[in-house]
Amino acid sequence: MDRERWSRDLGRLAGRLPLLVTQSWARVLEGAKGPGRVEAELLDAHPVAGMAPHTATLARLWRRRPHLSGEALGLALLSAAAVADRAEQERSTVVASGPLVRSGPGHGGPARMTAAVLEEVLRGARERLLVVGYAHHPSSGAVGELSAAAERGVVVDVVLEEKTGALGAFQEYFGERPEIRLWRWPEEHRGAGGKASLHAKLIAADTSKALVGSANLTGHALYHNIEAGVLVRDPTQVKRLVDHFRALMVPDGPLERV
Repeated sequence: MDRERWSRDLGRLAGRLPLLVTQSWARVLEGAKGPGRVEAELLDAHPVAGMAPHTATLARLWRRRPHLSGEALGLALLSAAAVADRAEQERSTVVASGPLVRSGPGHGGPARMTAAVLEEVLRGARERLLVVGYAHHPSSGAVGELSAAAERGVVVDVVLEEKTGALGAFQEYFGERPEIRLWRWPEEHRGAGGKASLHAKLIAADTSKALVGSANLTGHALYHNIEAGVLVRDPTQVKRLVDHFRALMVPDGPLERV
């Protein structure tokens, strides 16, 4: 049990340190003989303000496992840092439109703006791009980004609501481009007596990133309305989102090509 607690404590420490610091400290630990003077050596190697409590924590951890060599402790710290860095890269991020707010005491940092994240996801696609939306207006800039994606060889699937005119607007732009595949949800395949709506808003680049939220592909939604969403970076969750819509696109599925 103590070993598991020790590992968790080392993991928490690694998660608080910049990756460059852990790399520098691992080099110091490789030649260190024990926890006695290691705090001073670590501070000298990477003199960054606020590091003293962390060096003290690392020294305490070493005293709890005195049989570890400095090299072994350094490798353990690097491994924990790599896991923490991977988790940070896959962590979801809050996305919002509308009035900007500043972070304050007891609050996290401000949300990322929807328009900027939309652009990031669209430009990040390398092989496939999935766009699902309810409403669209050319002021969103989505048409240009989708054209650019297609030109670099990305296969683009666009699923849009017909009742809002969004699908018709995209047909005007992309009706003759086979690399941009438009999809519709026929009324006869809808629930509620054909009155159900295609209301989802999703942009997924490959299976690496997905923007999910309330914002339509309109200038008002991306810049002015109060909207909220999440940028999902976990490939497992992004794949589940993409696979859900791919399953709706099979030959006998509810969605059909335009």
